[in-house]
Amino acid sequence: MERLFDWLASLSHLYVIDIIRSVALVLLLVVVRSTVMRAISANPNVPLEVRRRWSISLRNGLVILGLIGMVTIWAKQLETIALSMVAFAAALVVATKELFMCVGGSLIRTTSNSFDLGDHIEIANLRGRVVDINLFSTTIMEIGPRHDAHQLTGRAVSFPNSLLLSHPVVRENYMGDYVVHVTTVAVPYSVPPAQAERLLKAAAEEACAPHVQAARQHMERIAARHLVDTPSVEPRIAIFPIDDKRYNLILRISIPAKDRHRVEQAILHQFMCRCFPEKTVEQ
Repeated sequence: MERLFDWLASLSHLYVIDIIRSVALVLLLVVVRSTVMRAISANPNVPLEVRRRWSISLRNGLVILGLIGMVTIWAKQLETIALSMVAFAAALVVATKELFMCVGGSLIRTTSNSFDLGDHIEIANLRGRVVDINLFSTTIMEIGPRHDAHQLTGRAVSFPNSLLLSHPVVRENYMGDYVVHVTTVAVPYSVPPAQAERLLKAAAEEACAPHVQAARQHMERIAARHLVDTPSVEPRIAIFPIDDKRYNLILRISIPAKDRHRVEQAILHQFMCRCFPEKTVEQ
């Protein structure tokens, strides 16, 4: 009995030391994060987007350091548990499969540079602007409500990074400051296709004229830097029939990413006024 008490006392003493080390590590990481965050927040000369990026990088880095520290502190105990409870370890792996898949998706995102903070992405019918990234999930500010809309809905959507293992990611602003924007306009056959095409092209050229030269230079830099083919920056229109009552005009333009909604609406308003003047007057 005395030997049992002595063994329990030594085991308790060992765990107390590891617990103290773990608490000290957590407190140290909390103090470091608070100190650095105060320094970041106290610097108004740094843009908000940069400070947010620093904050997320700091948090993710400290989480990784904390995990490494905990594994190091409890290494012997973890080894003993793994050796004595193989079945439990196997069940634990199965139970935490989704977490491992999330970490794997995060690793793929980092190594492939598929998207970063501030990018506009679409994955698994989720579309929005990336505002937060961690090891397990990504948060976006939703853009919609339809696929062809470009306004924030005010809703934040979080998805597990495991989706990156099974779904393709569409990065809408891959071209940087200037993007190739496509919009579809349905027109009845009462308006001749040639006339509608001419009016839409005129409206697009007028709205995009201030951006064409800058967009062309930007696309040339993208092509030279990434060795990729870039589309023409001049407005292009394609006609596709839908049924016996209407057809679609597919408009492609190159415009600043931040102004695509404004430019698109300006083109559509001008086209509608010229194509259906009687409807505009009635409204």
